[in-house]
Amino acid sequence: MSEYQYYEFLALDRPLTSKQREELRQLSTRAEITATRFANEYHWGSFRGDPQQMMAAYFDVVSVQEALR
Repeated sequence: MSEYQYYEFLALDRPLTSKQREELRQLSTRAEITATRFANEYHWGSFRGDPQQMMAAYFDVVSVQEALR
């Protein structure tokens, strides 16, 4: 069985700086990263970031969806 994961983080109070977006890029080369959003889905493997740490440092809202296939 494989696991599907989808992560979406939103920055509502302030946009991410270019330096912050570069830091986030280190977590995933495939993620969609904008000044207000980090989104990525995984069909094989797992997300390398720590959602709690990302919330404390960068974002205001997170949505995580996981399912075994």
